[in-house]
Amino acid sequence: MKLDKILVVYTNPTTNEYRLTLGKVKKVLKKYRAKYNLANRDKLKDIQFENHDLVIAVGGDGTFLRAAQFVKNQLILGVNADVKNKEGFFMQSDKKNFEARLRKIIKNKFKIKKLHRLEAYINNKKIENPALNEFFIGPKRAYHAAKYIIQVGEKKERQKSSGILVTTPAGSYAWASACCSKILSLNVKKFQFVVREPYERKVYKNYKLKYGVLDKNKKMSFVSEMLDGVLIADSVGKEFSFRNGSKAVIKMSKKDLNTIWFD
Repeated sequence: MKLDKILVVYTNPTTNEYRLTLGKVKKVLKKYRAKYNLANRDKLKDIQFENHDLVIAVGGDGTFLRAAQFVKNQLILGVNADVKNKEGFFMQSDKKNFEARLRKIIKNKFKIKKLHRLEAYINNKKIENPALNEFFIGPKRAYHAAKYIIQVGEKKERQKSSGILVTTPAGSYAWASACCSKILSLNVKKFQFVVREPYERKVYKNYKLKYGVLDKNKKMSFVSEMLDGVLIADSVGKEFSFRNGSKAVIKMSKKDLNTIWFD
């Protein structure tokens, strides 16, 4: 693979280890005469990703997830900037092995793992950010309750909770794993939803749609009954307003993310 169209996405280093890793990445890229541009995770725009074949996300999973929202057909590699403090689920490299991994990329000695993504629509308008982990639907403030009508297939019910997570297989290893969801194989073409802290008393009760796994061709919908409702992909980037009366539809995207993985 040629190294002449690379975009390095980073966030402002918060630790010395992060600064050293980012410096190592730039140093190695220069050593191999790679042509690259830098992009701050907090200021990303679609135009920055145009005419780039490889995206390198340096940081933690949050940086990878944010960069992935702009990646269409390009390859993306994650570099864990601080292995002692970053979970790095998506990261296939770090400061120690980055040069060796880059040599493998040059020689095309890597695998492309396609990770499934979700897409969402609010009032029939597609939002620009796909989700690699999950979509969260709920109140803007964590101490407010989420109120909504959820529909899966022909089943529909009114609920009150802390919000809903609609997750990909990759997302089943993340936030949803703390909400009693199942772990899905990364290769399975399914997605799932889990209701967080369902509230059941007199008015809201007898929930049937608290958790479910859906096939790739299915979709689910929500009608908001919240004054401050939001929908957000992967907990990074833009929050989309999801207020009273708005309808959201979530389904699997046909555009997988092409990630670089090694044995």
